[in-house]
Amino acid sequence: MPSYLITGTSRGLGLGFAAELLKDPKNLVIATARNTAGSSGLQNLKTQYPQNDRLILLDLDVSKVESIRAAVKTLEPLLPNGLDNLVSNAGVSYSSMKTFEEIDIEEFTSEVVFTVTAPFNLLREFLPLVRKSETKKALFVTSILGSIQIAPNLPNLMNAYSVARAALNMLVRKWSVILKDEGITAAVIHPGWIGETDMGDEISEWVAKYNPTLENLSTEKAAADCMKILNNMTKEDWGAYFHQDGSRLPF
Repeated sequence: MPSYLITGTSRGLGLGFAAELLKDPKNLVIATARNTAGSSGLQNLKTQYPQNDRLILLDLDVSKVESIRAAVKTLEPLLPNGLDNLVSNAGVSYSSMKTFEEIDIEEFTSEVVFTVTAPFNLLREFLPLVRKSETKKALFVTSILGSIQIAPNLPNLMNAYSVARAALNMLVRKWSVILKDEGITAAVIHPGWIGETDMGDEISEWVAKYNPTLENLSTEKAAADCMKILNNMTKEDWGAYFHQDGSRLPF
């Protein structure tokens, strides 16, 4: 039974990932959030999939390494064959449409620190379980805005977010070179623009004005496409920067 651990599943894309993966009765899905009991979406999934061997809800605050370590200890006896797929989805955006002169430096610092250190600690603490697995995959949700080649063509669109995601991309790209020698495939993925999510809605006015032809994906569509890419990833895809449509993006 392939195992998947997803962060940030209380709503939005993370919840969509969990719902998509649960459609396959062979999958074990570990859906994490800071407060799983407080997520109506996760509780609805638990009602739909009451079997404990199919869906595990686990409280996990990725901003705290102690919480990540506690999650690992909880899961070790439940995953004797390791963790096949680690999906880092939890993210933040504090100053989406502010110019560089308007951004609060404390918010900027907090966004960059979270975006880099949360996935860093997540992967480092879960590596022993990933190493034990057969599949050995780690996928990190990023954004097209983290592309150094593309982002300059989108001025004043989520400036802090762009810087933070570029840093995340570099983290995964650099680390993937080492991990591939252990048979671990780490990659990043841009899930597309999902206007119905909180983060996607923040830029809806910008999209309407500057890029009105941009496809507005449903959460279900984006989640299905991203999970298809994850499941089709091979060892040759180490360090890849995927677009939700299956194409590759420039770093």
